[in-house]
Amino acid sequence: MALSDPRLDSLLSGKGPKLEPLLRWLLEASPVASVDGEARRTSRLRRLREALDERGLVAKLAEEWNHASAIRLLAETGLPDRTSLLGEGFLRLVDRIIPRLDAEGDLYALLDRLDLDEADAAWIEGLPRDLQSTWASLVRPPTDIWVHAARLLAHRAAAVGLSRDLLSLDPAGSDADSPFFNLTKAVRERGERPQDPEARLAWERCRAECARALDQAQERIEEKGVSTDLVFRLELLQAQLERIAQLLAFVLGDGDGLAFTAELVRGSASQHGVMALLRTTVKRLARKVVEHTGETGEHYIARDRREWRLMGWSAAGGGLLTAGTALFKYGLSALPLAPLLLGLALSFNYAGSFCLMQLLGFSLASKQPAMTAAALARALEADEDQTREIDLIAAITRTQVIATLGNVLAAMPAALGISALWIWLSGHGPLSPETALHSLHGSHPFHGWTLVFAAATGVLLWLSSLAAGWAANWSAYRRLPEALAQSHRIQALLGGSRAAALGRFVHRHISGFVGYAVLGGLLVFVPMAFAFAGIHLEVRHVTLQSASLALASASLWAQGALPWADALWGLLGIALIGTLNFAVSFALALWTALRARGLSGRASRHLWWNILRAFNRQPGRFLRPPVTGATLDSPHPGDPHA
Repeated sequence: MALSDPRLDSLLSGKGPKLEPLLRWLLEASPVASVDGEARRTSRLRRLREALDERGLVAKLAEEWNHASAIRLLAETGLPDRTSLLGEGFLRLVDRIIPRLDAEGDLYALLDRLDLDEADAAWIEGLPRDLQSTWASLVRPPTDIWVHAARLLAHRAAAVGLSRDLLSLDPAGSDADSPFFNLTKAVRERGERPQDPEARLAWERCRAECARALDQAQERIEEKGVSTDLVFRLELLQAQLERIAQLLAFVLGDGDGLAFTAELVRGSASQHGVMALLRTTVKRLARKVVEHTGETGEHYIARDRREWRLMGWSAAGGGLLTAGTALFKYGLSALPLAPLLLGLALSFNYAGSFCLMQLLGFSLASKQPAMTAAALARALEADEDQTREIDLIAAITRTQVIATLGNVLAAMPAALGISALWIWLSGHGPLSPETALHSLHGSHPFHGWTLVFAAATGVLLWLSSLAAGWAANWSAYRRLPEALAQSHRIQALLGGSRAAALGRFVHRHISGFVGYAVLGGLLVFVPMAFAFAGIHLEVRHVTLQSASLALASASLWAQGALPWADALWGLLGIALIGTLNFAVSFALALWTALRARGLSGRASRHLWWNILRAFNRQPGRFLRPPVTGATLDSPHPGDPHA
């Protein structure tokens, strides 16, 4: 005889039990706190079953539970409603903000309204065996509901599997060869004739072929670029096929009802989570972006003395070009232009200079950290022994040192030479006294927010590297170089050989051009956006700042007003700005690469500790050129680009 519970008696009185009030009464009790060794919620569940038996309401409650919407509950709970990441994300955002009135008795909507979480799923999994058996007969839907749910899901999975972007992953195959053509038929026959061995074999064969097709699709997108919607559809298909197999198992009486119920609860809990939706899909995109960035980063690592010297000369060329970029910056800033026009002009100045640098084979030191960090993360994933990784980091840091020195030691003399020519021709410096003083103080490490601005610039450098990696991924996904080379319109316009050359040019430069264009825009418009919000932010880019320091010092010297102490402090500021540019962009890029590759925090902490130990023993290994004859090993066999 169940203990009397006035509220439960009230819920069971009247015309019959209502499912939602009973579930809410049940969920009010704690799934953890115990009474006589049993959770309060478990005790309530036991009392509810006893009360239903006493009043003869078991059949009525079972009838309400097996509502027609049980098909939707089984087929949709925990699975996305849309077949695109953007559409699903927008739907979830709207559902979080704006309420929606669902049909009366819809079990899917009911489960959603209950706001279940992981603790509820864990409670279900821990139910005593006697309660599992007594409730199984009541909540288990009839066979036809399982069959209908499986068929509904099969139609949806077939539609996704036959979408054009998935079929195009196998250009050599015929569309009619896709196993998803046969999915709905195999599921229908398996559900309608569960004991037929031919239907069983047909379903198992179709399922295996669909799984194989998904595996091949995953391999192909690993070889080329990634689309977020494509990754989203592949993951959706895998989840749908797994759910279909679960539903058909229940048709045969082989399903694990307790585990499946807990899975539905977990699925309902995550149904409207935007971050959970983005996590896996965007992680795959980030991985491909990082891989493409890492491929570029390999070119920025000097592995022997010859490459180290070449990097120094390349950086010197970049420094010479940057001196002119800095002068144009001041000239454009002096023009009476509206803020938007001025911002566009400055962005074109930066981006044009950086892209010209790329075409001439010159280097910009501040671009390298984010690129090389991605290459390091790729090596970390492939090798458990961190000895080679420490060698790689030493190569990265000494390459960064020579690249920064090349930029700065070329930019400053070039800027001084430009200033000397300007003074000789005009009799005064290229900068006004006010502008020169502002630039001089902007390099002072302890004047204002110089070091904070340098760290913020490191963030912008990291963002530009992500843009470069994304462009390379997009180009690979679209097969843009090949498409340009084989385009009939371009061949008719340029000729076949020039079209092929254009494809090679795009393959070689698109990543750099996009990264530099984004960097040029960020260096100008991010400070403008902050100013619009009332926050003062300036850019402190080591190469540009070194050229600015030289132009400002020469201008003030020509006027006999150079504060030598500030100029010397500015030299220290240049060193600290370069260090912060490097450290922040490298750290952010390495963090992104490690997260994208799923490497543990413990492994990264162990790496940093080993780096500090190695630097303490041999600091010159990280700063000076490599020893004659010493080279880094070529990529090891675990490296996908070996």
